[in-house]
Amino acid sequence: MLVEPSAAFQALVAGDEQAMELDAAAIELASIHTGPCDPEPILRLLDEWAGQIEGMLMPGAGGAHFLSAVNRVLFDGVGLRGDREDYYAAENSCLPLVIERRKGLPITLSVIYLEIARRLLRPVYGVALPAHFVCQYNDGLVRVYVDVFDQGRLLTEEDCVEKIRELTARPGQSVELQFVPCGKRAIVGRMLRNLWGSYRRAGDNPRAGIVENWLRFVAP
Repeated sequence: MLVEPSAAFQALVAGDEQAMELDAAAIELASIHTGPCDPEPILRLLDEWAGQIEGMLMPGAGGAHFLSAVNRVLFDGVGLRGDREDYYAAENSCLPLVIERRKGLPITLSVIYLEIARRLLRPVYGVALPAHFVCQYNDGLVRVYVDVFDQGRLLTEEDCVEKIRELTARPGQSVELQFVPCGKRAIVGRMLRNLWGSYRRAGDNPRAGIVENWLRFVAP
C-alpha cells in the first residue's frame, strides 16, 4: 500500500493527457489496495487480447466487425463481466484484480476496452454517465455505445437514457445526458473516487484518506 502516489503515477497524470497510457495509470492506482505491482504481465496480457482481436479481422474491417470481434474475445472468450454480487468491493476498482477475477466496475472494465482499442487504433472513447460508464465507438460511419459491464451490449443514446433512469430510480422522468468523450485524467479521477467510496462504505477511513491524497495529484 502506497501512501504517496508513486513517481510513475505522478508522471503519468502530470504529462500530456493524449499520450497518457491509461492502463499504466490504472495499474499504479491499484497499488493503493494491492501494494506495488509489476505492470509488465498485465500489459502483455492486454497486448495478447488485442492480438487475438486483430487476428479475427480482415484488412479494412469496419466497425461492426471490430465490435463483434471484441465481444467474442473479451466477453465470450476471456469472460469479462460486471460484478453484480459485490459491486462496491474495492477490488473492482483495481485493474490487476479485475483482470485476474474477470469482473469489475463499469469504468474499470471500460479501461480494458479502451486500451484494447488504442492498441488497434480504433476510435473508442469513454463516456461518463450518472451512476454508470460506457464506451463509445464512433468512426463516422458506425456510432454506438458499448456497455462493458453488461458484456459488451450495444446501446443507442435512447438506451443509455433508459439505463440511467433504471439506475437512478427515475422511471418516467426526463433524463438529459451529455454524451461527450471523457478525458483520461477524468477517468483516473473517477476511478479514485470509486475506490474512495468503497473504503468509506467499508469503514476503512485510513485508506480513504490515502485516496484523497492521490486525488490531489489528479484534480488539485
